[in-house]
Amino acid sequence: MKDSIMTLSDIEEKDVINVVTGERIGFVSSLRIDTNSGQIIAITVQQSMRFVNFFSKDEESIVVPWNQILKIGEDVIIVNVAQRLNEY
Repeated sequence: MKDSIMTLSDIEEKDVINVVTGERIGFVSSLRIDTNSGQIIAITVQQSMRFVNFFSKDEESIVVPWNQILKIGEDVIIVNVAQRLNEY
């Protein structure tokens, strides 16, 4: 049986696909964690570049709440994003 534990570097290597449009929206650039509960509350998806740099702008990323992640597969992460959610 395959190990069910995943590291941040494992997640960062996966493309993020929007199930609503079927389009690749980017890759995971960071996680948002509730410091009180220790739970992941969202992922930040970088849209335009394969590698994050210090000059990237907020409008180039989308914040996807953790409950909008439908599946984390071997190669992709499937999310349900109807619109930009940067205010999360």
